[in-house]
Amino acid sequence: MPLGWFRVAIALFCITKLLVVRRSLLDIYGQYGFVQWVITRANLYVGLPHLGNVIGCLRSLGLALDQAVVVMLYLHCLVLCGLLIGFCTRWVALLTWFMNFLWMHAGGGLMYGMDIFTHIALFYCVIMPVSAYLSVDACLNGHHDQSSVAAGVTRRMLQLHMCIIYLSSGIEKAAGSEWRNGEAIWRALMLPVFRQFDMTWLAHVPWLAMLITWLVLAIEIGYAFLIWWRKTRWIWLGLAVGMHLAIGLFLGMWLFALIMVILNLAAFGYDVFPHYNQLVKQITSSSLLKPGRLLRPRFIG
Repeated sequence: MPLGWFRVAIALFCITKLLVVRRSLLDIYGQYGFVQWVITRANLYVGLPHLGNVIGCLRSLGLALDQAVVVMLYLHCLVLCGLLIGFCTRWVALLTWFMNFLWMHAGGGLMYGMDIFTHIALFYCVIMPVSAYLSVDACLNGHHDQSSVAAGVTRRMLQLHMCIIYLSSGIEKAAGSEWRNGEAIWRALMLPVFRQFDMTWLAHVPWLAMLITWLVLAIEIGYAFLIWWRKTRWIWLGLAVGMHLAIGLFLGMWLFALIMVILNLAAFGYDVFPHYNQLVKQITSSSLLKPGRLLRPRFIG
């Protein structure tokens, strides 16, 4: 069940991401956008596909270059809808992962952490049995939420992957003096591109900036160890989710915040809320939710 919700969340996230960038589509991913294809192609390893290669095939149908890029956007949305409903899930997830790879490297100069983690999430949608619940495939195959060894193994892979990500990020931050003296948080909050609120008052309380940076280091480094202990798992999951929501609120990086929250909940959310499955099944199987029960009048006395 949690893997089914993970698939739905990732599909909705990717659709939202495309809707956000649609008005700047050609500026970000076009041949003569902020970073031209000549540069982004040169940054790819030899033999790897580029968005321009696929666009070349579409242009053979008589489409102009810009029209072909827009068609690719709509095709990607269509494929994501297939992932959302879970139709031919494994193949659709693989195609979505491939198309996301094309978008990432076409706008390579503007690629940042959100794009990388979205690509990671789509990779797990390929290898995980995410179609076992809340999917057309599950309805056609006649089974729902069927537990499997693959589900357990791949979810453990995701958990280890998240721990490695946070541990390496925390160690790298701790190696720089700006994350120990509070300067990192000050710079981030003062950059015009990230500035959401007037935080100039922070200059008068430098100890608070230092406290925040040390808290970030504690969350990221401690995540790799304390997330495994049952008594501290819910605390560290809450701290990680809270940290990313704060990034979205104070830096405006909501897409990055959302993808990290989705990955965290997919990795450890089910361990924090182990009775979620039973609760959902009780609600959905309740006689109060049956149509006949809802329509049948009830007399007292």
